[in-house]
Amino acid sequence: MSTNKQDPRAMRSKKMFKEALIALLKEKNDLQTLTVKKVADKAELNRATFYLHFVDLNDLLKELVKDIFAELEEKLKPLLLLESLNERNQLLSYLDYFYDHRVMFSILFKEDRFKRKMHKEIKSFIQMRRTTRQVLDDPERVSLDILASAMFGVIEWWMEEGTEYSSEYIVNQIELLFRR
Repeated sequence: MSTNKQDPRAMRSKKMFKEALIALLKEKNDLQTLTVKKVADKAELNRATFYLHFVDLNDLLKELVKDIFAELEEKLKPLLLLESLNERNQLLSYLDYFYDHRVMFSILFKEDRFKRKMHKEIKSFIQMRRTTRQVLDDPERVSLDILASAMFGVIEWWMEEGTEYSSEYIVNQIELLFRR
């Protein structure tokens, strides 16, 4: 029986490179000035170790973005349940993730590919939620594209312009928006 278990040292090294990348993004607020050497130095590992795990900085960034979307998906899972107990708190938990990582998101939102993927993920979530809740095709229902764009727009604006607002404030605003 074969197990697909990763070497703990490799996992630790990858984690250190990801943390170094995040730290550098917070310091420099720019993807263009990053180099493998800077990331390796920040991680206190060497470049050879970097290249054991990643092809280049884009590969590291892709893996970091993949991790981000996996974590966001975990935050959204409870909102898909039919018997979702406290949707407000679950939405707050989702938005807290953005708030806690706001510097990184403000940088990532400068990248068109990231924004398109984020929009696609929000749209997919809304579709899954409608399917799970068996929302019928009501002509009065807001279009999936418009709803996803509104939600994405709120998050994008918040990360780029309004980070002084708490996640609690944003949840209140979203509730007001969708109640009308």
